[in-house]
Amino acid sequence: MTRILVLSDTHVTTIQALPEEIIQAISEAEWIVHCGDYTSITVVEELRGSARHFVGVYGNTDPRDICNQLPFQTIFELEGKKVAVVHPPWGGPPDGLEAELAARFPHVDAILFGHTHEPCNLRLNGTLLLNPGQSYPSFMTPASVAILTVNKQKVSGEVLIVG
Repeated sequence: MTRILVLSDTHVTTIQALPEEIIQAISEAEWIVHCGDYTSITVVEELRGSARHFVGVYGNTDPRDICNQLPFQTIFELEGKKVAVVHPPWGGPPDGLEAELAARFPHVDAILFGHTHEPCNLRLNGTLLLNPGQSYPSFMTPASVAILTVNKQKVSGEVLIVG
């Protein structure tokens, strides 16, 4: 069984600007997936340096240096399960976003995505759709992350509200 820390929409210049609980989770994670909108290449480098395994995609607000290093979307396999990672540039209200993502990635077990800043943990036609929300607190919205658990039998997700 593998547990993966899933982040998105950090929008900071260093991970040290994130809530302490998230900094601690990053320091303890063997696997980190980031679903885009880091805002600074420093965050990419810090995450790569912290985790044994790092998977990331760029988001719609990321600068060119991040876009040159990371893909728009990716699929990786772990314990026989396929996991897609994307920061969908389309959006606005997320009405129908989950169905559109499921249609774009029909042969995966889980889709990890960001952009909406709203946590999501649901199954659609057997596929897990997991959005960790935003990893920084703002206005009336708390920070959040997700944990993706993968084993040979299944994938499952959990959203954790921080603070």
